[in-house]
Amino acid sequence: MNKKVRMLGLVGMGLGMAPTAAAAAEANPTASMTSQATLTIEQGILSLDQVTNFNFGTSSIQDIATDEQVIQTTSDEVTSITDYRGPNQAGWQLTAQLSKMTNASDNELANAKVTLNGSTASGDATLVSGTELMVGATEPTLIASANGTTGLATNDFNFSNASLTVPKQNVNSGTYSGTITWTLSNTYQAE
Repeated sequence: MNKKVRMLGLVGMGLGMAPTAAAAAEANPTASMTSQATLTIEQGILSLDQVTNFNFGTSSIQDIATDEQVIQTTSDEVTSITDYRGPNQAGWQLTAQLSKMTNASDNELANAKVTLNGSTASGDATLVSGTELMVGATEPTLIASANGTTGLATNDFNFSNASLTVPKQNVNSGTYSGTITWTLSNTYQAE
């Protein structure tokens, strides 16, 4: 009987401790949860940020009447295109078209051309070297292009070696000027 009492005592003691262990487990629960980390990246833009103005200095009626003149620019500005649209976007192309060059009396500088000898200062575009812009051209001329595989660059083109070729002709005095229309299109055309 003594053994039975001891056994019952041990069982009772075990039962008495069971609620205490369960209460301890509830007081220190172990749990696992998840959360999210997010970042939204906005697509950048394709933009024509700056274009080059060309100043070809001064020449004389005598020089132009005597022989063809090739006059270097005194400008050192850059033409700049930004493309941060991201990879695998449509490529782009830059074209330019030069209007007639006239003076204040509306006299034209006939058959002249601007030759854009430039070098890419930065970026990944392809620059068409030695491009000629004919005065009064009816179609734009391809200047530079990018195939669109990167879309992660600023492209600066330096045309400090550009020149104006004026064929031998009779001209009137005055300051002759024309407008260059630069057009950036999000289409790709290989040179």
